[in-house]
Amino acid sequence: MFCYASNVLEAKTKPTKLITKLIHRNSIHSPFHNPHHSIEDKAKFIFENSLARFTNYKTDLAAGTDMGLLFLVRFYIGNPAISQLAVMDTASNLLWVQCSPNWYISRRSPIPLLDPLKSSTYASMPCKSEFCSYFPSSSCINEQCTYNISYVNAPPSTGNAATEQLLFESDENIVVVPQVIFGCSKVNKEYIDGGINGVFGLGPKKLSMARQLANKFSYCIGDFYDPNYNYNRLILGDEARLEGDTTPLEMSELHYYLNLQEISIGENTLDIDKKVFIRNITDKSKLSGVIIDSGSVATWLVNEAYYRFRNEVKRILGDSIVDTKECRWCLCYEGTMAQNLTNFPEVVYHFSEEAVLEVGFDGIFYQATASIFCMAVYPSSRLPDKPFQDATVIGVMAQQNHNVAYDLQEKKLYLESIDCQVYEG
Repeated sequence: MFCYASNVLEAKTKPTKLITKLIHRNSIHSPFHNPHHSIEDKAKFIFENSLARFTNYKTDLAAGTDMGLLFLVRFYIGNPAISQLAVMDTASNLLWVQCSPNWYISRRSPIPLLDPLKSSTYASMPCKSEFCSYFPSSSCINEQCTYNISYVNAPPSTGNAATEQLLFESDENIVVVPQVIFGCSKVNKEYIDGGINGVFGLGPKKLSMARQLANKFSYCIGDFYDPNYNYNRLILGDEARLEGDTTPLEMSELHYYLNLQEISIGENTLDIDKKVFIRNITDKSKLSGVIIDSGSVATWLVNEAYYRFRNEVKRILGDSIVDTKECRWCLCYEGTMAQNLTNFPEVVYHFSEEAVLEVGFDGIFYQATASIFCMAVYPSSRLPDKPFQDATVIGVMAQQNHNVAYDLQEKKLYLESIDCQVYEG
């Protein structure tokens, strides 16, 4: 339960600014934190997460009850308010949480469940509501709007469409947001056992939290490796931090696309035909173009771009590559990032309208063992599902130390190199 008093800001309309912490799944503040995880365990997560993220097509991408979980959003729902931890996902279009009016199930659950019968602010959605048709696979049962959403590598979420009050512990105050449209999902044992309350969808479609809160949001990702790092932030609403370089933002039903022009490593621009980055909107059977994503750790490049990238890295670091147990085709070297990569040049992704994403070595490599480091840039041809093999995906590691802002109304993406600790001020 959550009690709040004089520092509450109740939003009669949608709030103009809402800043809340993002919790990395390996953070000491995360229920998934394991202090006994080894370097090898963390490396395995980077590799397997990035594969699991793209193992099916035409479904929302909140992959797996474990593998696709990168960042969590904490909020409270209902009155009395129940604490929730949901997976942030820019490739999902709905906020849903697990609900149970069953006292026995709720009592046995290790995570708090919303009981719609006990919340004074819960309202079911009638079938005649204009929003019912926007829910995935919506149907009508006893004049109640229901939904069914499928996920990659994970159980579906099935339940009732509804509205409910949300509370956020913002950096400035406690913000109450009334009448948020969400999915009240039937309890699924796999999600409960995995410690997941639900999904905080920030995708492009009408019911996502991005669309419900002023069509703008931004996130700032800092040190991806430090479990004590506490400055990752999500900003929702009109005052999302829209600063830095801008580039056009394209949207499909599930993804955000960018126009990548070229890639440079240090002073060398890679000899890549721009056509390999162009999105083919006429072929609905597969993905193409360049996606910016919050759920994949690594970056995936189409083959031509990947091998140009790989060859330039080999030119810089040498040909003495080594194999690892987890990934025989990954580019790996003996040594440590701290000792061997201090002089590695910056990688820059150049987007249209002169926007750039500047990536240091810690956004390109990861420590695989105590004595081996590997490149976290992979060829899309290695993805298990063929529909993804023509796509390039900019993963979270490459977005470290940046504020990334999405303006869905103006169809612009903002990229700003920044220390996320500025939000503490």
